[in-house]
Amino acid sequence: MQPEIAGLPYLLGDVVADNIRWAPDEPALIFGDRVRSWTEFGADMARIQQGLTALGIGHGSRVAMLDRNSDEYVLLGYALAGMGAVLVPVNMWLRASEISYILNNCQPRLVVTSSEFHALALEAIEPLADRPQIVLRGPEQDGVVTFAQMMAMTADRPVSSATSWDDPHLVLYTSGTTGRPKGAIISHRRTVLDALNALPVFGIKRSERFFCYMPLFHTGAWDYLKLYFMQRGAAYIAERFEPESAVQAIEKHALNGMFGVPLVLRQMVESKAWPTSDMSSMKLIAYANYDPSTLILKVVEAFRERGAARIGIANAYGLTEGGPYICINRPEESLDQPLSIGRPVPGTQVALLDEHMNEVPQGELGEICIRSPALMSGYLNRPEATREAFAGGWLHTGDLGRIDEKGLVHLVDRKKDMIRSGGENIFAKEVELTLISHPAVRDCAVFGLPDDDYGERVVAAIVPESAGAASAEDLIAYVRGKIAGFKAPRQIVFMDELPKTPAGKIKKHEIKKKLAEAAA
Repeated sequence: MQPEIAGLPYLLGDVVADNIRWAPDEPALIFGDRVRSWTEFGADMARIQQGLTALGIGHGSRVAMLDRNSDEYVLLGYALAGMGAVLVPVNMWLRASEISYILNNCQPRLVVTSSEFHALALEAIEPLADRPQIVLRGPEQDGVVTFAQMMAMTADRPVSSATSWDDPHLVLYTSGTTGRPKGAIISHRRTVLDALNALPVFGIKRSERFFCYMPLFHTGAWDYLKLYFMQRGAAYIAERFEPESAVQAIEKHALNGMFGVPLVLRQMVESKAWPTSDMSSMKLIAYANYDPSTLILKVVEAFRERGAARIGIANAYGLTEGGPYICINRPEESLDQPLSIGRPVPGTQVALLDEHMNEVPQGELGEICIRSPALMSGYLNRPEATREAFAGGWLHTGDLGRIDEKGLVHLVDRKKDMIRSGGENIFAKEVELTLISHPAVRDCAVFGLPDDDYGERVVAAIVPESAGAASAEDLIAYVRGKIAGFKAPRQIVFMDELPKTPAGKIKKHEIKKKLAEAAA
């Protein structure tokens, strides 16, 4: 599936070893008031590996993590990677039955959780035939091994190690918006190569510091941590996102970069801490243009007003299966083309293919497909889904795009979000971009719902700037004045906020479900 790459493999454990050698006393991990140097990072990682080995974890073993962000979460991930073992981060907001499905699919030896999610973990493992052992982050409980106790254990056999670039170190479950979630297998090869491809494009320098608020069950958190770690930098880990705390952390620890989804960025610049903040350390905001918004340009101005004279933005396009950095709109170009996803990173082939697997002409619409040595290894225990994803030797993203005369790639829509109404194909994103240009619209999502007359009708969920800022009739007329009338919404629903994934993608399936329940 992927070409062999000659030479010695450079693994995640080697990143830590290099940083201990070259930057032993420099910060590596910041959590609350605790700042670990790279020497301390390595020492704690080794203690975790001893404890894991004592509990039977070895090369190829899987360990699930069900918890909020913490420094121990990051250390566990790197400790397992160094052993040739695999971390399976689990979304703690899932229901017990959903977690049971994931645990049954990945068969972990251990589940690491906290007091907050202990009951949920017990409920999730109860129906499993082969129940994993629980390790608890928190106070001691009878019959349960704590994380601190595990770190104090001494193994009676050598700690295993990763031996190959193709050893997996993460299994990341997709959101499962259609059908059951699938576990994408992430190897050292994928993790190291896509970082090496992206670092020169982002322009991240030595010893810079990253603000990580994204949940560690999401690919984005791990993908940006590694960039800064590979530059001998540090990461500030926020247990959860809170706007004022985020602003204060950036200022206190002189953080240099973050990944920002529109809702997070807007909440930061509207927080009480913002008007007196010092953002002069900030150099990079990476973002993903999932939303139909140019909010990022307003954010840049807000950061510059707070002292971030060197701030740059970069629109990064990726997915769990294909790597986080398929295309990047470089900081040099993003201000002029903020909605473009940029150009394929070095080492990645991107083709826009039609339904017959033929490349479409420049400017025409096609599915974004990828070839790269930095892709997932496949879906865990889902061979048919893996074959489908890699049909014809390309990884199929399910995203529709076009390439302009400058070679910039533009994300047009998801294939599954195309609306077929009255015999016409309507791109939801085109309608969203039109709606968001209305001054009364803060956020929006467009999708199709079944309709007896048209097959599907165009529906828009709108978050207004203020209550009563515009009526449904006003907005429908506005769209009709900008694009073809058949593309205009036939129904508009006003909402306080749109449900979104940690990466900022709108959960349209949730909105559809709510509307269906309301109609019933």
